[in-house]
Amino acid sequence: MNLSGKTVYVTGAASGIGEAVARRCHAEGARLALVDRDAERLAALAQSLSGDAKHVMTRVVDISDETAVAASVDAFAEQHGRLDIAINCAGILGPTGPLHATDTAAYRALMAVNLDGMFHCLKHQLRHMHAREQGSIVNIASAAGLVGFPSAAAYTAAKHAVVGLTRTCAIDYAEQGIRVNAIAPGGIDTPLIRATTCATPEGQQMIESMHPMKRLGTPQEIANAAVFLASDEASFVTGSVMAVDGGWTSW
Repeated sequence: MNLSGKTVYVTGAASGIGEAVARRCHAEGARLALVDRDAERLAALAQSLSGDAKHVMTRVVDISDETAVAASVDAFAEQHGRLDIAINCAGILGPTGPLHATDTAAYRALMAVNLDGMFHCLKHQLRHMHAREQGSIVNIASAAGLVGFPSAAAYTAAKHAVVGLTRTCAIDYAEQGIRVNAIAPGGIDTPLIRATTCATPEGQQMIESMHPMKRLGTPQEIANAAVFLASDEASFVTGSVMAVDGGWTSW
């Protein structure tokens, strides 16, 4: 899964799955564009990865802003002459609870990131890849993109939509030599889950019990799968939604 010399654009890179993906891609020799809206953590990550600024470019971007997404993709592609790989990890949990009590503004804020943001990223990543007729994209969806997830209707709807975008783009761009795949993680031990559904021992026990393996996954386990799908080792894989979920969706 050597990514030596490959140009890789990673969203949500400042923490959790995105950070693990960035670190794994860097270890495999990739040239990185790291995108996140957390400027401080993004800068710290870049500093820890490389003393050679040419190999690690950072941009503070809220992916709900299409203009900012387009500018960041364009700048990276211009710097290196191409975009080989994109791994889209950015996302938020958003409102939880029964649908009838869900705040509409919170619902729209979630969709602006998890669905509109994914659309913005795919649109501009594919624009560059289409011009060269090659590339690989991996979208981080969720086990909640394959099955229902209690008390998270908005999040579940958005992640189902990410799966739909992935599969349709895989069909539309296959003849141009562009592969588009997704990963459906189960509960992963990230700052996001620690601040939300696993903020209490009871919450963590509940999430762990949904997995036959009875534990949370690690960001590194998702990064391993993402790098495989992005790499030439997965050259005949497109339109796939790989469940990396400790057996959650097998119940």
